[in-house]
Amino acid sequence: MVSLLATLFLSGSAAFAEPTVVASSMALAAVPVETKPLERSFTLEEAVAIALKNDSRLLSAEQDRIIALERVTEAKLTFLPELGLQASAAKFGALYPFALAPELGNVLAFPKGSQFNPTSSENIYSGKGYMNFSVYEGGRSVNTLRLAQTALQQAQSNYDSVKMDVIMAVKESFFRLLAAQKRLAAASQTAADLQRMAARLSLDPWDRIEVERLGEEFRREAAEASRQAALRRLDFLKALNLEMDTPFRLLGEIDLKPLEVDPQKAALWAFELRPELKSEIYKAQMDAIAVNLAISRRYPTLFIAGDYQVTDQNFPLLNNNWAIGMGVKLPLTYDFFTKLYQKRAEQRQGQIKRAALQDQVRLEVRQACEHLSYWQEEAVQRSQRSRVVSGIYEKASSESSASLAKLKALSTVARFRLAQLEAVTEHALARAHLERAVGREISP
Repeated sequence: MVSLLATLFLSGSAAFAEPTVVASSMALAAVPVETKPLERSFTLEEAVAIALKNDSRLLSAEQDRIIALERVTEAKLTFLPELGLQASAAKFGALYPFALAPELGNVLAFPKGSQFNPTSSENIYSGKGYMNFSVYEGGRSVNTLRLAQTALQQAQSNYDSVKMDVIMAVKESFFRLLAAQKRLAAASQTAADLQRMAARLSLDPWDRIEVERLGEEFRREAAEASRQAALRRLDFLKALNLEMDTPFRLLGEIDLKPLEVDPQKAALWAFELRPELKSEIYKAQMDAIAVNLAISRRYPTLFIAGDYQVTDQNFPLLNNNWAIGMGVKLPLTYDFFTKLYQKRAEQRQGQIKRAALQDQVRLEVRQACEHLSYWQEEAVQRSQRSRVVSGIYEKASSESSASLAKLKALSTVARFRLAQLEAVTEHALARAHLERAVGREISP
């Protein structure tokens, strides 16, 4: 019995036993003292706060929100007139009058000795200020601004969606790690109790085999729980974006908090609050604006322009010109209908995706409600059965000594408690999934 039941505890004792060291005072003084990193402790709220600060997806979504905000500012600036200053200095040689390049101000240059160039200078200097303001352009600036504002709202919805995913991931890793640790502690304690009770029994070989079977079951249970706890620790550290070797412990309990939710009401909450649905609504608005932008390409543009220019071949520049006027641009585009049909097809595509997403959300809410209802009823039933069996065992244990029947009863009580732990954990996770499906926290 000892060979099988004590395997877990003998190996653990060997791993954690302090080595015996014999050394002189000088040798001890020469050995540097290693300091262990401080162990951190996390509650669920603290874990969520850290994950929201460290998650790369959320940080990237925050940058998308900043980009969208700057694009709104950029779209607003298109309503202001275009203003500018230009100065140029050029040297030329001419046999006939000509105009300088547009980059040099389109200034007229004349040959040396002509009546317009009596100084025979081959230098020309100019400076000007100019203004261009679009009075009407078919609503393109207005629609561009509306498009940028809607994109900002969509970026905010995407940020909220990623934030909810991060919170859900932290809750799931927190509860599963806490359950794995409690499962490991329960299995280890049961194996220790079985070992202690079996050591006081004198059994025939057939009963000894049964005792060995019980011990082996809980040895395997403890080994599997240890493996799961190690994996869940890594999942938890990944959810918080911390180093994989960070020492920590969890603070908290998995409590059973009954919750009654109407699936129809939950679906209405989801349609109103889910950021994914809001994002699709904003996408539909953006598609409609894109169609208006495509239509506005056929409208003319009415603008006001003006400039003031000083030009001369020597300083100071005394000759000046000015002009102000209005103009109209009538676009002649060959691809007008192709762009329009493209944007309308994208708008229809968005409507189809939005309808599919609504069906998916409705399904997620219904499934979450079913899981919550099942595990809530199961957790209540298992908790009641576990309390009844534990009470019977404690009462009978105080009136009888160790026996094979008592060993089997202890194993049965431990199984009831592990089943209760599983149900309570799954109920907590089902509640977290329902809150994610609905898009809000749900109070009892």
